[in-house]
Amino acid sequence: MSKFWVITKQVYKRRVKTKSFLISLLFPVLIAALIAGIPKMVDYFDSSSDITKIAVLSDDPVFAKSLAADKNHFEVNTTIKDKKTAQSALKKGDIDGFVTITQENDTVGAIYTTQETAGQDVITRLTEDLTATKIAEKAAAYKITNEQLQSITSPVSVTNDLESNNQLTNHEKDVMSAAVLILTLVIFIFVMSYANIVASEIATEKGTRIMEVILSSVSATTHLFAKLTAIIFMLLTQIGFYVVCGAVVLIAGRNTEMVQNVLDQIAVFPAYYLVLNLLFVILGLLLYILLAAMIGSMVPNVETVAQFIYPMTILAIIGYWGSIAAANAPDNLLVVIGSYIPTFSPMMMLARMDLLSVSTIGIFSSLAILLASVVGAFFLTVRLYQGNVLLYSNDGLWKTWKTSLSYAKRK
Repeated sequence: MSKFWVITKQVYKRRVKTKSFLISLLFPVLIAALIAGIPKMVDYFDSSSDITKIAVLSDDPVFAKSLAADKNHFEVNTTIKDKKTAQSALKKGDIDGFVTITQENDTVGAIYTTQETAGQDVITRLTEDLTATKIAEKAAAYKITNEQLQSITSPVSVTNDLESNNQLTNHEKDVMSAAVLILTLVIFIFVMSYANIVASEIATEKGTRIMEVILSSVSATTHLFAKLTAIIFMLLTQIGFYVVCGAVVLIAGRNTEMVQNVLDQIAVFPAYYLVLNLLFVILGLLLYILLAAMIGSMVPNVETVAQFIYPMTILAIIGYWGSIAAANAPDNLLVVIGSYIPTFSPMMMLARMDLLSVSTIGIFSSLAILLASVVGAFFLTVRLYQGNVLLYSNDGLWKTWKTSLSYAKRK
């Protein structure tokens, strides 16, 4: 047992001290800080808050008056009456642009001329102001009062009345879809990172031919368990770091609007679903780590890790894209089938589950299949590792796989 902990400690210390681990540890925190700071950065650099200087060329002065009344967004130069003067003012920088308004057969059109591409905010504001002016003019022409106009244009209010308790409102679905996309992306990143770490960790020792020396003092099974334990400790270290960072942010910013919004969105999740989410995440990561260990044991050297692990990468990518499809169409037949396949279910069933598009029996069936797959992968990995760890074959993944299976059957 002492040898087990010696290997575990050595692998853990060596891995957590690497620059790549520190970068992977801090990178999501920096990204989250950047995302949280983007609104303030946008506000700081947002030029749309500046007043846009324009001229209005129209036979109907009401449009110029309407835009001039919008003092929060526009400053209208009323001395400019023709296109030539407007172009000259634009060239000198006296105005940011000029609006040419035409009316033909009750149709109003507008062209906003600028030196450079105008921001979408300015275009949107112009559209809203001119549309409101046009509606007001038409209402006056048709002798419609403001009350009648408001009655005509007011939107129909539609609310969602749920007969079943096991359904989500549209707002909850939006929150869940966003949460699913973030959670499955996190799973995908963890799968890809730790699968490569596990495979590389085993392949490195095989490539340097020191595996024979190691196995002369410790069994292959103990060697495998020690390495997997170290990698899992490493994974828990990373998750624990993010939990602590999240807790600090929530406590420090508990009175801010952003943190309150996050807490409100978390409150949307049923409590037991959070536990199920966690089980799918943990079992999914364990499955991929075990598969990576199995593949790593077949790799002759670290240079061929990427080639051998490529099929598993494809499975993870399919699972991730399947989760995106599940967030949009959780009842699609391919999504339903994929949510019961162990390599996909940690992402696809998780998406369907969080959108309440699957029954409780379906969730636990998928979870049971995933758990059985993890147990099966564990025993298969241990069995194959004992023969593969000293197998140095350059025949590629599938031929090496067949060879390792034949070795395992002989034992």
